[in-house]
Amino acid sequence: MPPETQLKVGIAGCGVIADAHLPYIRAAGAEIVGVADLSLAAVNDLADRHQIQRVYDGIGALLDAEAPDVVHVLTPPHTHARVAIEALERGVHVLVEKPMATDPAEADSMVEAARRGGAMLAVDHNRLFDPVMLDARRVLGSGEMGELVAVESYQSGAASERTWLDDLTGGGLGDLIPHPLYLLLAFTGPASEVTAQASGTRGGPAGQLDEIRALVRGERAVGTLVVTTSARPHFNLLRLCGTKMTLEVNLNTMTMLKRREYSAPKAIGKSLPSLDDATQLVLQTVRNTTRFLTGRLRYYPGMGNLIASYYDAIRSGSAVPASGAEGAEVVRVTSRLWDAVSTPARLHEAG
Repeated sequence: MPPETQLKVGIAGCGVIADAHLPYIRAAGAEIVGVADLSLAAVNDLADRHQIQRVYDGIGALLDAEAPDVVHVLTPPHTHARVAIEALERGVHVLVEKPMATDPAEADSMVEAARRGGAMLAVDHNRLFDPVMLDARRVLGSGEMGELVAVESYQSGAASERTWLDDLTGGGLGDLIPHPLYLLLAFTGPASEVTAQASGTRGGPAGQLDEIRALVRGERAVGTLVVTTSARPHFNLLRLCGTKMTLEVNLNTMTMLKRREYSAPKAIGKSLPSLDDATQLVLQTVRNTTRFLTGRLRYYPGMGNLIASYYDAIRSGSAVPASGAEGAEVVRVTSRLWDAVSTPARLHEAG
């Protein structure tokens, strides 16, 4: 496609996350040609709020009527494979929400459908494209950190209350896992070994997990994953440990600390790290606040960067950011995590 081509985009699924996608689709220079959902109320409400003219009751009707170049699959996770495959097999490019699928077989079927249809499949691993994560990736790529030796990914968050959670292994905890896991795997590489432990439940419904801890041995580094619904305040941290420097990325505050060794007398050396941390945090907080107030930084900034990069890849035929293969690896490792900790019910019964 010529670089200036305006892509025609359809939306499948009109839930809450669609409101985040739509402004970034338009900002990337694409036209939203129609939205589809099984719920007449949901599809009409979204169309009215975003001034979209055409609505449909399913992905097939949308594809038949509009022939979009791209479809964003924003339906519940257990429907992702069915909806995405219908589009991919027609040669329509697909960006699918996380988790890409609910089991490895579904994820592999989506990748295969993209291959058969000659379409580009991407997964909304948006936090990898947050500005602070792009900064961290640049630092690592520059060699400033030395060799990467370990990766630690932590997330504490509230369990979702969406109606489709009953169809997702682990419920609310299962909904939280993909984000910190894809951040981890982006740096460790594909997993060769996965061990895990889980705990449940601190005051929640019987049989519900509230925490999982895992060790992931990847091609490039060893990773530690901790996901919990109990710890407060909520946090989302990624630590990249190198032989020359360690980066600590806080994805909630959009800040990154560079931690290094200092050659200084003990009395000063004990204070320097705290002063350095404080200076970095103050400067980045001022920068982020300014960018928010001026509109240069919005909610879900990584989603905007990912969508723009994905559309550029479609137009140029270049590599897909957050590819279907990467999404399938996240689904595979998630499945291995649940296998490692057995089922939530058995875990609860074991105390």
